[in-house]
Amino acid sequence: MCRPHESEKMKNIRDYHYLIVAGTTKAATTSLFAYLADHPAVCAATYKETRFFLSDDYPLPSKYRYRGDAEEYNLLFSDSDETQLRMESTPDYLYCEKARERIAEFLPHAKLVFSFREPISRLISWYRFAKQIGKLPQTLSFDAYVELLFTSVDFHKENEEQHLQTLQQGCYTIYLEHYFKQFGPARIHVLFYEELAAQPLNAMTELCNFADIDADFYSDYAFKVTNRSQRMRNSELHRKYRDFRFRLRQWTHNKPIVHIPLRMIRRTIEPLYLRLNTQADEKTQMSEETRCRLIDYYKPGVHALGELIGKPLPWEIFVKSS
Repeated sequence: MCRPHESEKMKNIRDYHYLIVAGTTKAATTSLFAYLADHPAVCAATYKETRFFLSDDYPLPSKYRYRGDAEEYNLLFSDSDETQLRMESTPDYLYCEKARERIAEFLPHAKLVFSFREPISRLISWYRFAKQIGKLPQTLSFDAYVELLFTSVDFHKENEEQHLQTLQQGCYTIYLEHYFKQFGPARIHVLFYEELAAQPLNAMTELCNFADIDADFYSDYAFKVTNRSQRMRNSELHRKYRDFRFRLRQWTHNKPIVHIPLRMIRRTIEPLYLRLNTQADEKTQMSEETRCRLIDYYKPGVHALGELIGKPLPWEIFVKSS
């Protein structure tokens, strides 16, 4: 739990220690944020994706964006005890050069966490999520989506909409290597979505050791998965619901007398809403041609990632295809 402290006013942004979950999207970063936020040695930002350090034209909205005063970042940790580790999760930091530079400049004590997911599975999740929020037509097949990504997208445009950047963004190494060069391996921890899902206690223990916080907190912790991609009955309604939730959170995040009761209400109402607006899931169909095309596309990057972080990756599809 976060606690205010008077001496905090005497410090600036550079004096604090931060743990930033900086990548990647659709790799359980919401669950990871929730697990870390429950730790008593951690003070989480008042909402998960602050997006504070993203460049001005990055295609994600945010209430607070760096506009020349880095001290505004403190507003996102207004209830922090000065001894706590400050934590936020903005997965798109991985893909934003300006974010990397700003974190390096303003947060000299920051450590960075990257959660990666087998890239074809991640791409399928993005396809399902983009349909869920109405960014893709319900009739668009996965094969057609992949073809669209290969043929119609400028891979070098950082400000392209998220669901149109997903193909290259699965080539994690081309982004992560810049973080390694700028921060050094001692300040970077890489974990895998698959291991977090299968053995959350082991994954969180390793992360706690990296962050220098007590891992025993998770010995009897109930690990719950949040923010699953689901098939919606009415994607337009869900888009409006997500937009309303985002705007409400932006307005209330630093008003605990309002934010906390609303969060409790949401935890009660949202499961009911999702029960009404979700439908039975269907397995995403993918042709053998598309599968082979994606394996060939991602294989060099997967091998490069293993070499960069110095450990094998838990993605059997690429082992079998070698």
